[in-house]
Amino acid sequence: MSGDVSRAAWNSTFEKGLVEILHEYKDNPKYKGQNSWSSEGWRIITAKFNESFPIAHFTKQQIQEKEKELKGNYRTLRDAKKESGNGWNESLCMILAEPKIWEKLIKNHPKVAKFCKKPFPLFYQLEALYEGSIATGNLNFTSIQQKDPFDDAPMAAPRVAPMAAPRVAPMAAPAERSISEQSFHSDLRDFGNNLYASSFDGQGTSSARNEQNEAQSAPSEGGSGRKRKQSHIGSALEDYVEFKKSQTSKTLEALNEKKKRAEEFCFEKCDDQVDSINELTNDEKSYAMELFESDTNREVFMKTKNPEVRLIWLKRKIRALAANSA
Repeated sequence: MSGDVSRAAWNSTFEKGLVEILHEYKDNPKYKGQNSWSSEGWRIITAKFNESFPIAHFTKQQIQEKEKELKGNYRTLRDAKKESGNGWNESLCMILAEPKIWEKLIKNHPKVAKFCKKPFPLFYQLEALYEGSIATGNLNFTSIQQKDPFDDAPMAAPRVAPMAAPRVAPMAAPAERSISEQSFHSDLRDFGNNLYASSFDGQGTSSARNEQNEAQSAPSEGGSGRKRKQSHIGSALEDYVEFKKSQTSKTLEALNEKKKRAEEFCFEKCDDQVDSINELTNDEKSYAMELFESDTNREVFMKTKNPEVRLIWLKRKIRALAANSA
């Protein structure tokens, strides 16, 4: 991997933006063939991305490497989530499993280790991108929001006593699940439903849940297994809250930097500078105004400290624009 690629500073906002751009062009045969993107496709994807995120300045190779990484992450999770014994939270796009199950998963899919306590919110967008449509069917993993299997318990058939009026036997009562199983499924449902609401006060929520779990703990069959499940859920919740806080902080920093750059290289400042250049004709200044519709051109113009070099660069750009307009 080149030095430019290794220095690419990606964050969740950039990744989401790239996936949205890939979706925008994926159905155009001019840009994407059956198995891969065309050179023209990568060119327009790179241009569109840097137009949407001018603070990024990523090269085509950096964009290609990130797309390759996202595809690999998607396929790793797709294959791992099909393993038996897993829990899959659809809201977080995150595998939940016992430590022993994770050991087996990592052995079979080594690259899934980084998702042990980390969600992958782009999973379904990438599924639509690479699979063509969201898959349906019965996969052999357990969904977090599952249907209670006892809701469909069959009723006992009526019995008729000989030489007597028909009498109906009482319906068979659904088998009761253990306290530990009921609590575990309840905890998982609460975890999936309330996680986003607790992104910034998650530590308090996690602490309160741990206290509640301890208060409700009672000697029963399978009690030790229940505690391990609750501990795993609490740990995953806390890690996810920290992850969201970190991502939010990075996003705010990127937005502040973008605002600062927009003010520093705004159109008005460039126009004032051009207006003060006596070497330019009014016709050339009108072309300069069209050039400054580009964020990149404004930044290059304002950052060039040598006035003579800046004038040479500006006149060359104006000549090229005038030639294209002719």
